[in-house]
Amino acid sequence: MDRFIEFVGNNLLLSGLFVAILVAWLAWEVARLARKWKEIGTLEAVRLINREDPLILDVSNSTDFAKAHINGALHMPPSRIEAGNQSLLKHKERPLLVYCQRGQISPQMATRLAKMGFTQVYMLSGGLTQWLSDNQPVARASKDKAAKKGKPRKKAAETEESQG
Repeated sequence: MDRFIEFVGNNLLLSGLFVAILVAWLAWEVARLARKWKEIGTLEAVRLINREDPLILDVSNSTDFAKAHINGALHMPPSRIEAGNQSLLKHKERPLLVYCQRGQISPQMATRLAKMGFTQVYMLSGGLTQWLSDNQPVARASKDKAAKKGKPRKKAAETEESQG
């Protein structure tokens, strides 16, 4: 014990950093345990989708949602998640799987949904980026929808003529 006290006395900066890191880690763990939603990985998300049929919410922006999203996901940007959203509130008892592009916005939205009274809120760790890196299937906006929004598509014959 005397050697420990001597070490601390001789290495105040190192000992102080250790205590600061220990306190920060404990605070992080307490906050993680106190939140009302659960962070899950890709494998757990696949199990949840297959067994419990959750409502899947993509809270990323419209461009990212159009590029790729989990099959069956509803696009629900943060501005549409509010206490008075009746289309969302009718699913209160159903499990929710929330994700965004990289997992940065979804924790805030999971907290907001839990405060709205949803009891089974799950957040996909790493977001769609992790989902894609784990080689899971995604849906993409169809090219017909892009054409309807005023973005003309080139036909195969037009492409060949322009190259020839």
